[in-house]
Amino acid sequence: MKILSLDSSSPVASVAFVSFIKGTPEILFEKQTPHARSDSAALFEGLRDAVERCGLPDALCVGLGPGSYNGLRAGIAAARGFATARNLPLYAIPSPLALHGPDEGFWALGDARGGHYWIARIQLGVFVEEPRLLSPAETLSHLHSHANLPVLGSAVLPEIGNLLIETPSAVRLAILAEKNDPSFIVSGTPEPIYLKPPHITPPRATATVP
Repeated sequence: MKILSLDSSSPVASVAFVSFIKGTPEILFEKQTPHARSDSAALFEGLRDAVERCGLPDALCVGLGPGSYNGLRAGIAAARGFATARNLPLYAIPSPLALHGPDEGFWALGDARGGHYWIARIQLGVFVEEPRLLSPAETLSHLHSHANLPVLGSAVLPEIGNLLIETPSAVRLAILAEKNDPSFIVSGTPEPIYLKPPHITPPRATATVP
């Protein structure tokens, strides 16, 4: 089985093409490129390079976040479009599960904006505690009372001094997808993990003419 996977939830766009023989992964292509929230060029360049080098996959896999609103929308649209055009199965997996963390477990942490962080606890590729929102003060208090596990995040958070910078890996997404967990298979367009509504600037009021 050959899986083309991608994640654009973090400041790094990750694309990988992984082949599996009797469950053993072989990385045929991997590219991780910094990208801006409003620019998905790195993601699409990675997808193009992966297909040009490795050919067509047997399945697609995409990270669902939480993370960048624009990045998630671009990644999910690309994966859904590719899978639909080629009639391929599509796996959709929460992005924090693709972080490189110790087997004994770790905290995944990110900026949810609007004065909140999101936090989750992960062990062996599954959520022990699913992502939830906390204020910075609540996050510090929580981590202080659970200081036995490392804290991983994709970007610097000023209040968190012991944060280890790590971004989701498309290779790890593919490895999770190959396990064929039914909960990761989607038939329509995957729903990104938004822990709160995106910030949208309301339009200015228009003057009415009497």
